[in-house]
Amino acid sequence: MTPMKRETKEIEGDSLLVGELPLGCKLCTKGSKMVLFVTGLCDSSCYYCPISQEKSGRDVVFADEMPVVDEADILFEAKAIRSEGAGISGGDPLCDLDRTLKYIRLMKQEYGMKFHLHLYTSQTDVSEDVLRRLHDAGLDEIRFHPQTTDWSGIQRAIEMGMLVGLEVPVIPGKQEDLKKIAIRAEKVGVSFLNINELEASETNFDRLVSMGMRLTNMESASIEGSASTAREVLEWSEDGLQNLSVHFCSARFKDSVQMRRRLERRLEQTIRPFEERDEQEPLLIIGVLRAVHGRQLEPEQLTLIHNTLQDEFDVPADLMNIDETRSRIEVAPWVIEEIAEQLKEMLVDIENIEIGIAFEYPTWDRLQTMFNPL
Repeated sequence: MTPMKRETKEIEGDSLLVGELPLGCKLCTKGSKMVLFVTGLCDSSCYYCPISQEKSGRDVVFADEMPVVDEADILFEAKAIRSEGAGISGGDPLCDLDRTLKYIRLMKQEYGMKFHLHLYTSQTDVSEDVLRRLHDAGLDEIRFHPQTTDWSGIQRAIEMGMLVGLEVPVIPGKQEDLKKIAIRAEKVGVSFLNINELEASETNFDRLVSMGMRLTNMESASIEGSASTAREVLEWSEDGLQNLSVHFCSARFKDSVQMRRRLERRLEQTIRPFEERDEQEPLLIIGVLRAVHGRQLEPEQLTLIHNTLQDEFDVPADLMNIDETRSRIEVAPWVIEEIAEQLKEMLVDIENIEIGIAFEYPTWDRLQTMFNPL
């Protein structure tokens, strides 16, 4: 019987697929995968690494955008996005194996064996002992980023029965290199190959430009030629491969699909009584009283403003909040719009204060996209 011809399927956000999408990617598509950044330490030095200066080379832990102080932070963020799994990344998580194992056990114990965990590593020569410990802790899927021709660890993981994939960026014009990787991956029994659109960041941009690369356009971080190279590889894989699934993950997918859906999930779980949501974007709308840029309100000033709102304007406690982390007072936007002018007069003794409506992502760091002064 002649096997069915494989076809390149266009999926969301300009992504492409030949074969089957890995479960880890399916959950990512739903926005239900938390990114657990275990450490910024790494024994590779990829010129295209996009990791921020805040994380690169530093032994720090983040759950999505949240800095992790203790295990409760990880569980908080997982709950905040109604997570169905986590992608364990870095740096390289195997540079702190004990921490990685601890977090795998934590999440499996808290959420059960169906909570899907995949891990990224560049250590393609990883030992059988390390792989066994990862497997026994509950790791569901391991994704290798090959840096050398030594794939002994990949072979060991496959022989142990682990679900194994490869994940690499698409360097423009390097389709033949990707084809060689794909052929070898299929030969040894790898289940899938994820190829990611190359993106510029503050940390890799100068290196990419020095190599003759440029942005696709000024609205995108994607590198010109990466997507077309990926499409060529996908179309080749229709006939050039038999079993290996090949998935091109576009920059637009990460921003407009995966990220957006994760933000929607977090917004639904974390929106407070004094916040509104934007009608079109996953943004929270909130009234804010804070110091002008470069200044900061003192704790006693925050208390004074809070008491003024409570005593002079009868603002209920559940419609405002003192945000000590950001040195600001948060108030329901419909309340602050009504009282802004009178409030300014009462707070005239506090210098350099601004009052307005902020539009913020529902992430831990509350990234602001717009501020409308009142």
